[in-house]
Amino acid sequence: MKTLFHVKHTRGFTLVELMVSVCIMAIAFAGLATMQVACINGNSVASNLTTGITLAQDKMEELNSLDYNDPLLADINTGNNSSLDDYSNYDYKEEDIGSQGEAGGMYNRIYNVADNTPITGRKTVVVIVTWQGHSMKVSSIIGAPYS
Repeated sequence: MKTLFHVKHTRGFTLVELMVSVCIMAIAFAGLATMQVACINGNSVASNLTTGITLAQDKMEELNSLDYNDPLLADINTGNNSSLDDYSNYDYKEEDIGSQGEAGGMYNRIYNVADNTPITGRKTVVVIVTWQGHSMKVSSIIGAPYS
């Protein structure tokens, strides 16, 4: 009698082969997970840096648009004129601002003004934004209008 189906003798995977493949996949996925965490942390740092730069530039744009004799451009602390980069000695300060400049954030923004620096009729303005041990600085020289 002939059989209609001829059964091939094939071998499947052994338990050892399956365990080895599972271990290799686990190591690969652990590497991918570590890389994913590093990417998320890098994105967070980049986001905070972008926000810090934006807050500093926004304030500088606001100050550059003011009249030369505006009270917000007054040098109220002449003791910091030799070191405008010192964020412990400032003319104006905003604390706990957020990404849009509103209250309740993690950023602090200060700015210093030095009259007649670097020459008479000019003001040097430095805006410094600090957050979580980081800082960002933007500076500009503002001149009196020509008459």
